[in-house]
Amino acid sequence: MKESWVALAWFALIMLLAAIPVFVIANHVIHRKSIVVSTIATVLGEVATIGFLMWYWKQRRVPLRLLGQVPPWIYLALPVIAFVQIILRSSLYYLHLPNWMENSFRQLEMQPWLAFLMLVVAAPILEEVLFRGILLNGLLRNYRPWVAIGQSALLFGVFHCNPVQTVSAGIMGLLLGWLFYRTQSLLLCIVLHALNNAVGLLGMLTHKANMVEPPHASAGSWVAYTILVVICGLLMAAFVLRVKQTTTPPALESDVDEAPALPEPEAILA
Repeated sequence: MKESWVALAWFALIMLLAAIPVFVIANHVIHRKSIVVSTIATVLGEVATIGFLMWYWKQRRVPLRLLGQVPPWIYLALPVIAFVQIILRSSLYYLHLPNWMENSFRQLEMQPWLAFLMLVVAAPILEEVLFRGILLNGLLRNYRPWVAIGQSALLFGVFHCNPVQTVSAGIMGLLLGWLFYRTQSLLLCIVLHALNNAVGLLGMLTHKANMVEPPHASAGSWVAYTILVVICGLLMAAFVLRVKQTTTPPALESDVDEAPALPEPEAILA
């Protein structure tokens, strides 16, 4: 557990180190502040973090499992499951969690091409490689499945640093982590993550004036929304049951030659 949080601390440190040059160049060379600059800084930070963790943990010889063993029907069901889990998570609206990044999202609305590249292409690939491909893949070798999946989902939620996203992303991280455990497919997680973000982006671009509209209002009434949630719950339960019936998670052995734990980030600052 400690090593997982140390990895997150390393991510924060590397993000900072990667972002500073971008912001310095933007502010003092081209004199520009925008969502484009923030996006470039974020992507560079994620790429640098993935590179560092892959380099540091190469002694563990834990390969990235891209394809895994996925029954074809799961890919066919993904568009439906993406919609279903979004409807189920929409109930989090009623917690009235603060949205610290509302201004950033509104700026992204003005740059549809950038929003697509960031949310539908870059984020699913980079975040799934980091949280499922590297962190969860390693955790599964040292902890029981649900402990490992829970840790990775918690880290995934905290990573977003925005209350309204943290809870929602954490819940989605449980689904993504479980699917990775059952199928060992990083591609499956990337596709579901991309579909989720694509639906969210479509909602941002087509309902700009109603970004805070309650889910029951979008459904037409409380009755319609309740029925929709129940149906989606049943569909998700059926999906989970079918996945369990058609997949077999591999026996993940613990590392024999244990690589040294990640050093604390402050160690390099001493």
